[in-house]
Amino acid sequence: MTTEEILKNETQHVRNGKIAGIECSVGYIKKFKWSWFATQLNTFVFIGETDQTIDKALIENFSRNCFEYALQHSSGWPRGFQAGIASVAILKGNSIDNSAIEFCSRFSKKHWSAFELPLLYDTEQKKIIRNQSGKIWGAIYFPYLNKIIDSVTRKFQ
Repeated sequence: MTTEEILKNETQHVRNGKIAGIECSVGYIKKFKWSWFATQLNTFVFIGETDQTIDKALIENFSRNCFEYALQHSSGWPRGFQAGIASVAILKGNSIDNSAIEFCSRFSKKHWSAFELPLLYDTEQKKIIRNQSGKIWGAIYFPYLNKIIDSVTRKFQ
């Protein structure tokens, strides 16, 4: 299954493009829940793949550019007024440096009414690398975001 096909099954809209010099597919989901204190979350799921060795600088740059894309392309209510944005940046590769693994395992950058979630997928080991800690900020959204991440990455195998 291609990344575009995976995202078509999991999201409402899919686009292809180049972000931070990496070809990727971008899926978009707009979701409103009363249990989120009546907020709307605009979630962008980016899946890119590279033959380069993924180090901290590469995943950090990819995640930051994906986040900026999400901010620019989010629609609906203004961010911070009963609305938030989530950017899930998944970078696939077969050569991943320890600095990238540590970055994604401990990443906790905060943004106003927005989430930036960098993830790695090791194509050789068929393993996802992400932050597993339960952050207090945004805790009401993380079960939903984790469900999306699990559903998407399960299809990589």
